[in-house]
Amino acid sequence: MSPTKEDYLKILFELGGRTEQVPNKEIASRLNISPPTVTEMMHSLVKAGWVAYTPYKGSKLTREGTEYAKKLIRKHRLWEVFLVKHLGFPINEVHTEAELLEHSTSSMLADRLEDYLGHPSHCPHGGVISIDHMDDQETSTIHLTEAEIGAPVRISRIVDDEKLLHYFKNHDLKIGDPITVTDRDSGLDLLTVQHGTNGREIQISQTIAQYLFVENI
Repeated sequence: MSPTKEDYLKILFELGGRTEQVPNKEIASRLNISPPTVTEMMHSLVKAGWVAYTPYKGSKLTREGTEYAKKLIRKHRLWEVFLVKHLGFPINEVHTEAELLEHSTSSMLADRLEDYLGHPSHCPHGGVISIDHMDDQETSTIHLTEAEIGAPVRISRIVDDEKLLHYFKNHDLKIGDPITVTDRDSGLDLLTVQHGTNGREIQISQTIAQYLFVENI
């Protein structure tokens, strides 16, 4: 499979495409391409049996597509651990390098890399590395936009994208932080959260907040 098609499968999984339909507009935004281009690629992935596509609703991974995406994501996350821990890359700069490495990494190399790293459980962005545990993480976490107002949650994963990571870093939000949604204003596209450690009130875009995954405390 081409690296481009693999990227589509990986993004679909990371955006919840394992269990729900992901709009083409959302995929296009992540890849910085036009929605028609995404639609064309989805038709190709449907023919290959990797994706189920519903016009005007979005795309969802098939069982085969899900398993393929998991293997690719594992490789990507292992390389991110290596780049951060052994080469000193900041976590907001490893995505591009790991993206290049994952496509040329065999299963044997991934296994040996995992052994060398001491079998890490999570990547720097909070993503589970073990394929056997990926489903558990997907079902135990929700988008920050889905969190109940007043209910304390903990940041468990951030979608792996350089611009998003810069955004959340600038708003002092990182993996493991306890936060509570205190207000939601759809008209202004704003979500107000209170940081559980320093008590600071933070306002972020609801559109961006959907890429922040949290779990109940």
